Amino acid sequence: MPPSIEVDTEDDVVTLHPDFPVVEGTCRLTEDWSVALPMSFNKRIEDGDLVFWKPGFTIWTAIWCNDEDKTQQDRLRWLQNKTSPEAFDVITGTSDGLTRYAYRLKEDSDDQREAAFYCFAIGDAGHVQMAIYFDSADDLPLAKEIWQGLSEQRSERQP
Repeated sequence: MPPSIEVDTEDDVVTLHPDFPVVEGTCRLTEDWSVALPMSFNKRIEDGDLVFWKPGFTIWTAIWCNDEDKTQQDRLRWLQNKTSPEAFDVITGTSDGLTRYAYRLKEDSDDQREAAFYCFAIGDAGHVQMAIYFDSADDLPLAKEIWQGLSEQRSERQP
């Protein structure tokens, strides 16, 4: 097994997996979407989703097109209607031309992880859905920072 990759952060050293790419900073997700990652993460594709992770913190990312040309508010209402009644700490707002929606949800698991942070950035081209899992409650601000780091690159679209 190859040696692990150690990355210094401000407070400690994070060990990343040596067999997967390491990404940090602005990471292009698609032609339309990018995310600002404030620290180093490994990256892989699993079950059709993009996954960023480091020990104790995992981000599952799915990107959806706006194939039916629905408004941001229409898609927000659809997401809200699909949200579990068990959701808590719900956040809805707009920034940078995007509609943002997030909530926490405690899921059954065999480990000691915190309640998941589900978050969405809804733009003109579609929306990004992230499910962020973490072991420490201290990582909730990091999850929110990554969510706020989602941005849409608007381009001229052909009708």
